Amino acid sequence: MAIVLGQKLVQDTATFQDYAIGITLPIQIGNTAFNQSFTTKEQVSSNIKNLLLTKKGERLMQPNFGSGLQELLFDFNDDRLAIKIEEVITESITNWLPYVDIKQIDVAQSNESKDRNQVEISITFGVANTPDLNQVTFTV
Repeated sequence: MAIVLGQKLVQDTATFQDYAIGITLPIQIGNTAFNQSFTTKEQVSSNIKNLLLTKKGERLMQPNFGSGLQELLFDFNDDRLAIKIEEVITESITNWLPYVDIKQIDVAQSNESKDRNQVEISITFGVANTPDLNQVTFTV
């Protein structure tokens, strides 16, 4: 039987600066095992990438985890595609990462990236009502 321990907002402080809180993406071998993140900002960026680059049904025992962005890339590449991408991102982050406050989503499509079925996505976000804004950028 699972026990809910409760939620606690972790803030980056000098006391805990040497404590790793997760692994970074892309996964790479580091000094110990994988490269680790030591700040909330870095870990939330990795969490966003992990969520949005995961296909629904890909994660074992959590078939609804993921975003479905890959399926959109073979949709018609018209003006509505950027809107669909923003909707998928907003829905996925709201559902799986409720502590992330999305401020802006930019979808960039050049003619060259359209030919390769690629889209560059940049997300500006805050974490749990903190005033600092962060940005994560990646290509799908």
